[in-house]
Amino acid sequence: MKILQIGDHSWNADLDLPDDLEWLYCPSHEVDSFLADLRQTELEKLLAKQAPSQDTVEMPTVRLHFDGILLTSEVAESSLEGLVDTVEAYALFHLPGLTFTSFNRFGIFKRKVLTELPVEAGPQETMQFLYLNLFESQYGAKLKIPDIDPNPNFDGQVYYEGHVAACFEGNFGEDYQSLFTYRYNLSSFPVSLELWQEYIKEGDCQIEIEIVPFVRGSLYEMLPPIRLREDDMVEPYVLEANETVGFYAVTIFAKGQGLLKFGPMHWRYSRMGLGRFVLGGQRFNDQKRQELIYYFNPGDLKPPLNVYFSGFRAAEGFEGFFMMKSFKAPFILIGDPRLEGGGFYSGSQELEDQMRRAIKDSLDYLGFDSHQMILSGLSMGTYGALYYASDFNPYGVVIGKPFANVGDVALGMKLKRPYEFETIGDVLRNIEGGIDQGSVERLNQRFWDRFDQSEFPSTKFAIAYMEQDDYDGTATEKLLENLSDKGAHIYTKGYEGRHNDNSPAINRWFKRQYRNMLKEGFDRHDN
Repeated sequence: MKILQIGDHSWNADLDLPDDLEWLYCPSHEVDSFLADLRQTELEKLLAKQAPSQDTVEMPTVRLHFDGILLTSEVAESSLEGLVDTVEAYALFHLPGLTFTSFNRFGIFKRKVLTELPVEAGPQETMQFLYLNLFESQYGAKLKIPDIDPNPNFDGQVYYEGHVAACFEGNFGEDYQSLFTYRYNLSSFPVSLELWQEYIKEGDCQIEIEIVPFVRGSLYEMLPPIRLREDDMVEPYVLEANETVGFYAVTIFAKGQGLLKFGPMHWRYSRMGLGRFVLGGQRFNDQKRQELIYYFNPGDLKPPLNVYFSGFRAAEGFEGFFMMKSFKAPFILIGDPRLEGGGFYSGSQELEDQMRRAIKDSLDYLGFDSHQMILSGLSMGTYGALYYASDFNPYGVVIGKPFANVGDVALGMKLKRPYEFETIGDVLRNIEGGIDQGSVERLNQRFWDRFDQSEFPSTKFAIAYMEQDDYDGTATEKLLENLSDKGAHIYTKGYEGRHNDNSPAINRWFKRQYRNMLKEGFDRHDN
């Protein structure tokens, strides 16, 4: 890990650094000369590694990269422009209490989203905070509904709504009693974890979550339990890293009387206030405590804003970062961590409104209108791109292997795809509340009611599809029929096979059409 400090006083003498952390210092008025010297040093290292040769060789390219840049003194934004390509968005920090007033429309503060550190501490503590939270990877998973052990002494009703919820109804007692324990324990990690339990309450009842740490290497030695009340669960609870803990046992308790519906418990690597999953990542949830996640990167602050909806993804987190970054334009990554691998970006009105607001806020940050935007997605992500397109009338929509009639996909489980993608039944139940024919028809119509809200007067649709798609085999046909009387421009490409038979070809076509739109609509030739 490499962190650059810029300020009036070096912290190096005050720091006890980990072996794998390099802390560099640059005076606030010497950034350009510092970078020039650092590039020369790195170039000499590269040349020293090359084998001796009589032939003339091309001079190697030196690319400087910092995992984080920390401003410890006030500095003019213009003096930092040479750092633009050395750091990712959201990795440019400043100490609490500093003020920066020289924001430029296309400057580094706006491009990298200058962020105030959420902790106020001395040099050593600040260094440790950054060291623990600027790791490269992202990961999240779930403690799942099928893996719970209900308390056999609970005398109320226990039933399941597929994998959407485990339901407990009855009298839970005047004092807290255990309802169920997750069969598989939660492992400990070198980083902190964030925990988020989905649940819905009806009646006069309360819940608590007990987390019991077990000493590393022992099956019996326990540390004092952590008890979470509902007030502790308004936001994801941060379980700080503890080297002495090997794993955690998780049990749900309840008291009172009523109905409790529990979804999975989500857990993911925490960045302690610097973002969800990745630096700058965001989340929101509705009253059912179901989430969507998004990550906005300002790129070069020039149109268009590229919005990518992730496909079905069992591991929680963001998909498509390097692909979208390669286009060099601003972009948003959107993920759906619900159910087994996603809930098709549709749900309560509250959840959908927050999704629209996240996209609108990103447009406002950039100063763009909605026609300076391209919505996109692959597989499950196509549903999100199409579903929200009618709210914005974007310049373009780029999709591969589209979904539109999700209710029909659920109907196809028995004959078209036995024992495959059964989670679509949970999607149907989660959105419409049932799995009968009426629920199927309402879910299908839900999409078309939304899609028909716009005439798409000048939107370009690029659609790649599988000719024998065994998920939603009529999506492309119905989309073309729906769009034929509107002002949209449509490009389609079919590939032989079922839904998952030729993903590489779909992906290549997807990226090619993206680049074409960027070139033709926004004069971007460097992609």
